[in-house]
Amino acid sequence: MKFLALLLSFLFIFNAVLTAQQAEQTEAYQYTIDLNKVQEDQLLVELIIPTSISDKDLTFQFPKIIPGTYEISDYGQFVSSLKAYDKKGREFKVERIDQNTWKIDGKKVYKITYLIQDSWDAEIREAVFEPGGTNIEALKNYVLSANGCFGFFENKEKLPYVVTYNRPSNFYATTSLKRIGGDFDSDIFKAQDYHELVDAPIMYCKPDTVNFKLGYGDIQISVYSPNGVVTAKDVAEKVRPMLEAQNQYLGNILPVDRYSFIIYLSPTGYQSGAIGALEHARSSLFCLVEEKPEKISKMIVDIASHEFFHMVTPLYIHSEEIHDFDFVNPKMSKHLWLYEGVIEYMAQHMQTKYGLVSDKDFLVSIRDKVRNSTRFKQGISLTEMSKNCLIEPYSKQYQNIYYKGAIVAMCLDLELLKLSKGKYDIQMLLRDLSGFYGQDAPFKDEELFQKIIEITGFKELQSFFDRYIDGTDIPAYNDFVKPFGLEYFEEAAVDEVSPLGGIENGVLKKDSLERFFISQYEKLDKFGKEGIGFKQDDVILKWDRKPFTLSTASAVLFSYMGVVKAGDDLSITVLRKNDAGEEEELELNLKVTTIPINKKHVFKFTENPTEEQLRMRNRWLTRQ
Repeated sequence: MKFLALLLSFLFIFNAVLTAQQAEQTEAYQYTIDLNKVQEDQLLVELIIPTSISDKDLTFQFPKIIPGTYEISDYGQFVSSLKAYDKKGREFKVERIDQNTWKIDGKKVYKITYLIQDSWDAEIREAVFEPGGTNIEALKNYVLSANGCFGFFENKEKLPYVVTYNRPSNFYATTSLKRIGGDFDSDIFKAQDYHELVDAPIMYCKPDTVNFKLGYGDIQISVYSPNGVVTAKDVAEKVRPMLEAQNQYLGNILPVDRYSFIIYLSPTGYQSGAIGALEHARSSLFCLVEEKPEKISKMIVDIASHEFFHMVTPLYIHSEEIHDFDFVNPKMSKHLWLYEGVIEYMAQHMQTKYGLVSDKDFLVSIRDKVRNSTRFKQGISLTEMSKNCLIEPYSKQYQNIYYKGAIVAMCLDLELLKLSKGKYDIQMLLRDLSGFYGQDAPFKDEELFQKIIEITGFKELQSFFDRYIDGTDIPAYNDFVKPFGLEYFEEAAVDEVSPLGGIENGVLKKDSLERFFISQYEKLDKFGKEGIGFKQDDVILKWDRKPFTLSTASAVLFSYMGVVKAGDDLSITVLRKNDAGEEEELELNLKVTTIPINKKHVFKFTENPTEEQLRMRNRWLTRQ
């Protein structure tokens, strides 16, 4: 009897303690994740639901897609073991409707718990682009995109979010979210709604950061390099001059007060086979290869330049489809040419205008974009592709926005300069559009072209939009570039480095072991045949001393091509059959050289330009 009394007393006290420790419901979603407790590459997430959510039969959801990405990712597929409870700990019935949706049968739901999986390592057929996913490396590194960690109740995305992370005491959080609390081993962040939360990824690891002022804004660079190959200081030395040039390019007025570059470097590549970054309003998340700073500096600068310009569009200049983004049933804007094409052009144009790259290199980048654009299906307008980029056949054409979109943006810039006799350009247009619309004033998709005509006063632009953006005409490039002392040639001879020796021309195939081998030797160029010394059926094992596999090849070649120049040493390891038919491992050591190459879509400076052509060229390509 005494034992029973003691037991009842204990249970009463224990229950009282639990009750006292229960978090009070507020108007906000209150999320908690303990980064110290990783189980089988998963983290437990706990949610105390907002007071305003009291309906019976609740619908809880995760995004199908997020802004800045243009393919379905179904982030709910990384969520499991979702449970719902009332304040007394009684469990409600939960039914999973599809990959992203759960129905909760009950009223007065107090708490939800579930597990989230590491999307970078998930065994799924179509890997999610890593900068839009989550990485869980216990007590080493955590990359947490809110769309892969936190959900929302149906039609309740506009409520505020408060997120608490319990973390190792020596870990530091890099994010654009503002910290509102916490202590030596925890952080509390607040977002005004789900849109802001998704727009602010976070990386936890031992700190390696650099902070500096850019105009009136605060810039933070955070790097995770598992082998210590690259530091934040290394990146800052390369990126800071570019950012200062961008600030001047934008008129020394940044549209945000802070910006974070969150950089994860992998020594082995990524499951998706891709590298790159995903832009956000006040940050960018990079997933790149871990290489020496001199190997990846150009790549980081190019990508950072593109992502940083996204502060202008789509942050400030965007349509209603982006402003009121539907995470469950997305409706896409038809103006990707603006959000991605114009930004990609500006990222390249800014670098030549402020002397970060030569004019010749700029023309090579334009040539490559024209050439790459021809590899996509013709006869599809930029607006049609943009509006339908989530469905076939348009989804396979999306990447063309970075090629055709950028070229059309260049042509628009040249047209504005020509019509205004050098007084008005695409930089000014974006400045004026930002002033008219702004972060909280989206435009209607159908009104943008007319608004541009109204702002500039150039009615001639209607024909430009009809033909090259709404229509499928290919610009007659000489009509655009000749007033600036340039000429366009469909094909011309140039002396250049051929960095890949022609393997990009459909030379490689995969064997039964999924290794890349030389399948069409005849398509190699002179450097591939004589400089590198490839033979038919060679299996490529390493390129530039890096493993060359299905998951790493893209990243290895991308980083190599970003820095290669004539005179560089190059080592390629291959498997080659000897006279006895046995495979031998050979290391091909060589120096990169230039060779005469016939290139398509070449832009060259006119040999004897007129004074007016020189004036207009300088207005376009030099700092004013």
